[in-house]
Amino acid sequence: MVWVVLAMALLWGWAVSRDDAVYAPPEPQTAIAVSSADLLFIDGPAGRIEVVDAEAGSKLAQYESGEGSFLRGILRSLVRERRIRDLEAGGIFNLSLLDNGSLVISDPETNYWMALEAFGVDNRQLFVELLERAHQPQRATAATEVSQP
Repeated sequence: MVWVVLAMALLWGWAVSRDDAVYAPPEPQTAIAVSSADLLFIDGPAGRIEVVDAEAGSKLAQYESGEGSFLRGILRSLVRERRIRDLEAGGIFNLSLLDNGSLVISDPETNYWMALEAFGVDNRQLFVELLERAHQPQRATAATEVSQP
């Protein structure tokens, strides 16, 4: 019995110490993005988070301390993946609506992504609204260009 336990411990130790046993991000979805936005999440004073459209530089939303707990949880997961890989915590994250209806937030630095519908309709809706806000200024500009002779 002692030899069996010792053999199992050695096998476990070997499996854990292998160099090729590195965590990899989930395989990317094969669906095509029909709408997307690059977002910055900026930590402000007193626990505030500002969501900024990285391309336009416009503020899309602001969450005070105690607000946006789901958004904060998603950000913690994305930032944790960056820290595991010794990358800087800040940076751009991509929010995409795919042609299969999935809403995905991803990190181009780590290739880590999360399908937001897995967390329920209300939580997904928070990110749908951010994506819609990111495209509102473009719609207003496009409407102005179409209406001009």
